[in-house]
Amino acid sequence: MTLPDSIASWCLWLFFLWYGLSAFVPALNTDMFKKIGAVLALGFVIFNLFGM
Repeated sequence: MTLPDSIASWCLWLFFLWYGLSAFVPALNTDMFKKIGAVLALGFVIFNLFGM
């Protein structure tokens, strides 16, 4: 298994890791932590558009 080579790929990996963990860890379902997931999703879109 290889690690992602772009910032957009890292944001995607971290978003799905965050989303998956929030299903099992109730502390990650608070409002502040949901905003972190939203930032990771937006980071994926923005960095993907810029080709980073």
